[in-house]
Formats: sequence, C-alpha cells, structure tokens
Amino acid sequence: MTAEKFEEEVYRNGKKLMILDEFVLDVADFICWHPGGKFVIEHNVGRDISKFFYGGYAQDGNGGRTPARGYVHSYYAKRIVNDLIVSRYDPSA
Repeated sequence: MTAEKFEEEVYRNGKKLMILDEFVLDVADFICWHPGGKFVIEHNVGRDISKFFYGGYAQDGNGGRTPARGYVHSYYAKRIVNDLIVSRYDPSA
C-alpha cells in the first residue's frame, strides 16, 4: 500500500489503519480489546505506531519528574499483530 492509498483509506474512507514497521494493520475489530484502552488505538489511527509498540516512546507525560518509559509489548501482542496485517506499506511506491 502506498502512502497515498493509506491516507485515502484512513481520511476519506474512515478505515482504522495503522503502520507498524512495513505493515498496514486494520485495527477496527481490535479497538475494544486493546488492554490499554480504546483511546490509545483511536488516538493513533493513521500513524506509524512502531515507536510505541517497541517501547521507544511513552505516550503519556511524566509530570516532569522522572524520565517516562515506554511500554514494550509481549510476544502474545506480536502474535495478535499478525492477525491485523492487511497490507505491506511501501511509501515510495
């Protein structure tokens, strides 16, 4: 899926898509099942979520006290992702 097609599907057609690595995920059926709540998924529709998924970034703040740490997803979460893949993402195509 090209970047143009991805944006069309998300912003014109209302699909609940995300990018993880080089894959496009359709998270529409997973939103209500996400352990962190549906806000986390809804807030990131149309985005590359790799930095969140692998723990390189914490979405919420830390009040300026100690460095915020990201959450690293489990092996089980990675298996769920395999079921959500709908396309390979190729922004240069």
